[in-house]
Amino acid sequence: MANPKKNVANKRRKKQRSWLKKLLFFVSVPLIVWFAAFLIWFYWNGLSGLFTDAQKQEAKPVIKGSRPVEPGESSENSRAKRPQETIHDEDRKKLDDILKRRN
Repeated sequence: MANPKKNVANKRRKKQRSWLKKLLFFVSVPLIVWFAAFLIWFYWNGLSGLFTDAQKQEAKPVIKGSRPVEPGESSENSRAKRPQETIHDEDRKKLDDILKRRN
């Protein structure tokens, strides 16, 4: 026959385990829900793009008189538009004097 003391000990273990399971459940479920809400918030633009019509996204206003810009073209134009720095003779002499004093 089963020992009554062992049955009581088994019931206590089950009660302790169920208490621990409840605690883990009540702690983990809100954390999981918050994590899921954060992911939805973080990737909202990508997710909303999935559910909108593709035609609406492709219809972008076109500026008249504009032409497509090639990838290498924009950097060349911006470099050409920058004024180049020039050092005048007087400034160059002053800098040479400062360098000579340091040596």
